[in-house]
Formats: sequence, C-alpha cells, structure tokens
Amino acid sequence: MLVREAMTPPRLLLAEDTRLKEAAAAFVRTGVQAAPVIGPSGKLCGIVTEIDLLRDRLEADPRASIAPRPAPESPLPRRISDVMTRQVITTTEVGDVAELAQRMYHARIRCVPVVREGTVIGMVCRRELLRAYARPDTRIRDEVLTALSVRGPYTRGWDVRVADGVAHLSGRNGHTPAEESLVASIARMVPGVSRVVVESG
Repeated sequence: MLVREAMTPPRLLLAEDTRLKEAAAAFVRTGVQAAPVIGPSGKLCGIVTEIDLLRDRLEADPRASIAPRPAPESPLPRRISDVMTRQVITTTEVGDVAELAQRMYHARIRCVPVVREGTVIGMVCRRELLRAYARPDTRIRDEVLTALSVRGPYTRGWDVRVADGVAHLSGRNGHTPAEESLVASIARMVPGVSRVVVESG
C-alpha cells in the first residue's frame, strides 16, 4: 500500500509565530494529534504535537505534594517556534506504508507529514494505519479479486482467501514462478493486506 492511499488532507497548519494558547484551541477544535509548522515560504519547517503544547504550561497543584516545589526559572514558551520540533521525519505520497510504519514505530512518533517539494499535502497518523489494518477480510478479498481480474489473463483464475489480513492465493497447476510473483505483487497493493501466501497446485 502506498502512502497516498492512507494519508488524509492536513486539517491544521500552523505558523511559527502562532501563540500556544491559540494553537491549543485549534488542536481541540480539529481533533489532530500533531500539526505541521509552515514557514514564510509556505514550506514545512517543523512539527508540533499535543505534548509539545503542554510543556511547562501546567502549574503544579500544591495539594499533590507536601513538600513545596521550586518555582520554574526559565521563561514560559509562548509561540509555536518555542516548542516545535525542527528535524521532521517526512514521507512522500509514493512512499511504502509498511516502511513508514516501521519508521514511526522506531522513532515513537504518531504522525508524519506527507510532502511534495517541501509543501505539505497530507498527514499519515497511526489512526490511518490502524484503519487500513482493521478493514474487514471480506472487503480485502473482494478487492484482491477485482485487482487480479483486471490485470490480464495471467492473473485470472486464482482463488483468494483472506484471514486476519493474510491473503492466500490458490492457483491451478502450470503457473510459472513469474506469474506467481505477479499475482502476489498485485495482492500486496490492496490496502489491509499484511501478508501474501501463494499456494500453487
């Protein structure tokens, strides 16, 4: 599955000079988990998350501790530029979702901007990846069959069974390794397919 099949349009874009209170209200209003930060040129220059907005913004409640807590010495951050991450992990619309999911897992990030020549054209968050994975097996099977049926005579006549996202393709005797590789590649393009098993004969 390609990134363009999982991404959603960016629901919130912020400027570097946006005040944190204003950004927090926009997060609540749009329900986003992260928002790209756009520079004066209109290009991506950073990203900000929910937890970034909360950093140093909540005062300690004295009822939670007997010992007094020292007052913070550093000035409060006030604008997006004070809290945003400038080194942003990005992807492109033709990126591989499986590879992106691994990058997100290892980096422990929730959302990744999709960029085209530096301009944000979409977002991929964990929610979108879960939505693809959670697609019903029956729907995945139907789409695999449709994809195979329109590709030509070498990809027709296969039985398809999908269980927990694993697509099992059963063909008659006489299929060449090249044909088996072709049908497996086509099946892997269908959103929700997590593995492909080709069973010939």
